[in-house]
Amino acid sequence: MNRLRPRMQIIYQDPYGSLNPRLPVSETIGEAVRYHGIARGNDVKRLVKDVLRRVGLSPACAERYPHEFSGGQRQRIGIARALAMSPALIICDEPVSALDVSIQSQILNLLKDLQQQYGMALLFIAHGLHVVKHVSNRVAVMYLGRIAEIAPSQSLYSSPRHPYTKALVSAIPLPDPGHKRRTRRILLEGDVPSPIDPPAGCRFHTRCWLAEPRCAEQVPPPVEVAPGHVVWCHLANED
Repeated sequence: MNRLRPRMQIIYQDPYGSLNPRLPVSETIGEAVRYHGIARGNDVKRLVKDVLRRVGLSPACAERYPHEFSGGQRQRIGIARALAMSPALIICDEPVSALDVSIQSQILNLLKDLQQQYGMALLFIAHGLHVVKHVSNRVAVMYLGRIAEIAPSQSLYSSPRHPYTKALVSAIPLPDPGHKRRTRRILLEGDVPSPIDPPAGCRFHTRCWLAEPRCAEQVPPPVEVAPGHVVWCHLANED
């Protein structure tokens, strides 16, 4: 497992709670590098400064502490910590949800640039489909712990097939408030069931306006509606 861990890193949701307030940035980034033997001595210092430059921070920040940075800067430090290990996969656990909207776009663009530059895979977890659309090539929509729809990004946003996905896409904010939506906003009724005791059959049927009796009895099988576009819904092939 130790050999696998350097290849997988994570960027946490909370840029405040994910950094040790007692450690300077150099220690936060260099700790895992030393532990896994990636670099030693002065090489660690050079690596820390290099990775700080890559995320848009000055190398002079290396000896400062987390409380001296803004939320966006702290998230850049979190990205630098993950990037220092040269991972093949970075799990981004809602990395922009705790940031101001103006800072969110900066962090998203940074992640996208780093992905293209270093060829890393990003597993991006978020509640906002408008954020996911900006960085993802392939999207999986989940409801109560079960995948409802998975598709290439362009296919999912242009032609969502699962009722839950349709509701999420309809709720994406419009950049221009004066621009009229092509489709009506879908408002879901009822509360989300308990994930400890989910409904039988399709887990979304208690809130689905299209639900049929079989939806409450049978778990829907996967249906491929287009190449690489799979939907778990009894009504997937119905308009």
